[in-house]
Amino acid sequence: MSRNVQKGPGRQSFTLIELLVVVAIIALLISILMPSLARAKEAARQAVCGANLHSLGQARQSCDVEHNGYGPTWDDGEPPTGHNYFMFTWVDVLFDEGYLGSTDAGLCPSDEWPDEVTEDRVTNGGWRFRFVREMGIGDEIRKGVRTSFALNSIMHFNDKRDRHQDASRQVYAIDGWWCWFGCLNAQWLATGGAAGGPMQVPHSQGTMVAWRHTGDYAADALFVDGHVEPIIPNLGGYVPDDPPDNPDRTVDTMKYFTWLPGERTTRWPLERYRGLIEDYQDQLPHFLENGGEYGMPPDYPLEDLNAAYKTAEYQRGNGKHWSRLPDNPQNRR
Repeated sequence: MSRNVQKGPGRQSFTLIELLVVVAIIALLISILMPSLARAKEAARQAVCGANLHSLGQARQSCDVEHNGYGPTWDDGEPPTGHNYFMFTWVDVLFDEGYLGSTDAGLCPSDEWPDEVTEDRVTNGGWRFRFVREMGIGDEIRKGVRTSFALNSIMHFNDKRDRHQDASRQVYAIDGWWCWFGCLNAQWLATGGAAGGPMQVPHSQGTMVAWRHTGDYAADALFVDGHVEPIIPNLGGYVPDDPPDNPDRTVDTMKYFTWLPGERTTRWPLERYRGLIEDYQDQLPHFLENGGEYGMPPDYPLEDLNAAYKTAEYQRGNGKHWSRLPDNPQNRR
């Protein structure tokens, strides 16, 4: 027996035009939501970045207490260890000495590993260091250094007289395109690369702060007093010639600085003060007064905190100096 099944009232199929309209509406909603989702994702990454910097700040403060105010040097890539090998950084020193539970505290989730600037520094600048994220498992060999944060070059030399009395404005470490930096500069970012490569604008050591957090190009910074906050560059403040009486204003160095307030944002770590405050004119960093092979103060704990000493002395046959990490650079991959 056959039955005739009739469609009920209102049960009609979608037309092609109606389907296309639905698809267009969905696409429109996605286009509206995607930027918001991307911003939320980046905000989460930046929060993790700030938390990791805070952990590094706590580790540094513990290190200072136990070592008469001294902290780690920036890396072990100085002579006589040489270039073109797997380098340890100041974060590795803090881990090796037991102040960090993991070297992952030295990572920013927004770090591209390696980014464009690090790629240029390694490939065209001759800074031929390599790293792997996890040693001993055959991990991918990458160009650059095994941390996302740069140590202030003034803090590397560890002369207490170079620490400014206003610890809330002096940067200790920051999002980095290398493991150390000497000036707060965003000239290359401000030019969009039009004025040359990152090793030329403003110079080979002036493009080390990583303005990597998208949206406002912020760099998270750890200050000497231990607090963490983002620094947002003024990309409209670029001054090509950077004369002493009109410093490049991509960063306000009266508000944030590496060595002294009002310093030039293109300063080299070893140069005299050439900035906005007359009382500081022509001063040199005090660390230059230190003697010896490693340029450290006489009471600086080399065996504990100087990364270059740890590696160089091992290579000279003077025994083990790294505690939790490999002494031999050949075992760092």
